[in-house]
Amino acid sequence: MEAPNNMDFLLNTIRRIDNDQVKEYSFGNEQSLEENLAIAFINPKDFDKLNLVSNLHLKISNKQRDITVKIEKDENIPEGTITMPVSIWSNQLTEILNDELVYKNILVSVEATREPILKFKDIMQKIRGIE
Repeated sequence: MEAPNNMDFLLNTIRRIDNDQVKEYSFGNEQSLEENLAIAFINPKDFDKLNLVSNLHLKISNKQRDITVKIEKDENIPEGTITMPVSIWSNQLTEILNDELVYKNILVSVEATREPILKFKDIMQKIRGIE
């Protein structure tokens, strides 16, 4: 049986000691930001269902936007859920509901891709309105 091209998941943003936005902004550089924050964590069973391999990235989309990030297996993540560190990458997928930012249980579609990881400078240019 062939794996589906994409699957729906719930995205939750989290704070992790090893993937800390403040630490990377304070002491890191653009490369360390991308290495430690442009990442999603997924249950190994979901990793297999998506036919992911180490050289593929994950494209995560919601109704408004999409991003491409690295993917890492994590047995502590429940099946059907993806987690990402709170960061400029995960913020691209947050939603506004009743004038509040939503960081948890965001319905997203995910698929394996060979597209490059979304670069920090590209997100900043987009935020600043520079295309």
